[in-house]
Amino acid sequence: MLSGGYGSVSFISYSIPIFLLTGFLILVFDTKKYKAMQMKKEQKLSKVLGWTNIVLGAAFFAVDYFVM
Repeated sequence: MLSGGYGSVSFISYSIPIFLLTGFLILVFDTKKYKAMQMKKEQKLSKVLGWTNIVLGAAFFAVDYFVM
């Protein structure tokens, strides 16, 4: 959709790299920190949140690519 000579950029386009990057950073840094501190519940939660962000980023990418 072009309006005024500029291409339309949706919220999903901005959120995809944010979800992927934050998921990766949570998995890399937070899980290692919690493992070193022997905080098993926090480590498990950070793994769940990291993978959730990555899955949401991939799902938004698929929606943005195939639907829009």
